[in-house]
Amino acid sequence: MWRTSSTRTNFNLPVLRRGFALWWCLVFASVGFASHATRDSVVVDGSRVTYLAEVDVDTTQGTSLFQGDDWWFGVGWDVHVGRPARGSDLSTLGLPANRPMMCLEHQQELPSGRGRFGLLLRYFQPWALAEGEVSPDVKGWIESVDRGASSPVRQVVLTPDSLAYERDTLMAPLSPGHAVRMGLCWEGRNVWGWWPRVAISATAFQPQGWILRSPSSPSDWPNIQATSTFEKVKRFEGRFRAELGGVMDVGSSPGARRSSSQLRASVAWVPGAYWGVTLALMASPTRR
Repeated sequence: MWRTSSTRTNFNLPVLRRGFALWWCLVFASVGFASHATRDSVVVDGSRVTYLAEVDVDTTQGTSLFQGDDWWFGVGWDVHVGRPARGSDLSTLGLPANRPMMCLEHQQELPSGRGRFGLLLRYFQPWALAEGEVSPDVKGWIESVDRGASSPVRQVVLTPDSLAYERDTLMAPLSPGHAVRMGLCWEGRNVWGWWPRVAISATAFQPQGWILRSPSSPSDWPNIQATSTFEKVKRFEGRFRAELGGVMDVGSSPGARRSSSQLRASVAWVPGAYWGVTLALMASPTRR
């Protein structure tokens, strides 16, 4: 005789209670989310249907971490075009440097579209004269024709000899010094792909500037002392600088943002030292 076993279902009441509680939590959460979501409605066949409005997010128009606030780093190079009229005399502050200058700027957006205002810091290396190493027989100074020389100036010396004086030239004791310039800058609005730029600055410290006298008539050389061939420049000579030029973005950036790299070209004037053209390549780690 066969027996048919009946199937039993065992319900675990604690598990069921937890399941129902979780289900109700999800229901209430979804209702709360829907109540706070943006709603809209439309009439279909005389019945109003309410639905959640869609929101499109343009990721290319996100706000910058530093809104309207930029840091710029870069290198620049001065190309000297002219110097003050001193005859054949030379100023150590007006000699072209053989090393680029390092640039640091902090810019801030001005209200009402009036451009950008900033603070600038420049490190550069003008020529410094080691006066203790000047030859005691120097009679004047001339510019070196050797562009690859370690010094841009040569000393004209008259060395006493057992038979006669011997004329010669020696390398001037000039070496790159250290200088820091600080100032203000302003950048205007776009004009044909260029942003006008104005900057003024002054040196916080720099090597002592010297005027190097050119050689006089050879007949006067025996009576010329070495200390009379060079003298200090005036106190504020070569300390101030003015720039006028433009900025061009290099590369592209999403949306209407400015590029994070720039090419700058400007005319620079340092009263008492030189005037010329300045080229600089800048980059910003903080996006606009």
